Amino acid sequence: MQRLWGRKVSDLAFGEFLRILEWVAKKKNKQVLYIDRWIPSSKTCFHCGHILDDLDLSIREWRCPSCHSVNGRDENAAKNICAVGASTAGLGDVRRALPAIAV
Repeated sequence: MQRLWGRKVSDLAFGEFLRILEWVAKKKNKQVLYIDRWIPSSKTCFHCGHILDDLDLSIREWRCPSCHSVNGRDENAAKNICAVGASTAGLGDVRRALPAIAV
């Protein structure tokens, strides 16, 4: 019973955090975007879009079998989430955009 109540309390606290986040964003004329929680952001290579079949939680870096780039799990997921959020916001598909090189 204690575990059930603990889970409910944490769910309520996270819901309250999201409500406050939306309120602050509205106050500052910003937008909060929600993406699908089942997007394979860690398993998708940001460079070529290859999706791994399986990625264990203990693996922190992995090499893409398609383009051979080394991907850090968290950084790669953050880039993919940012790309999905930007395309959801109507900024277009930013996944294939080339980075600018300053000379």
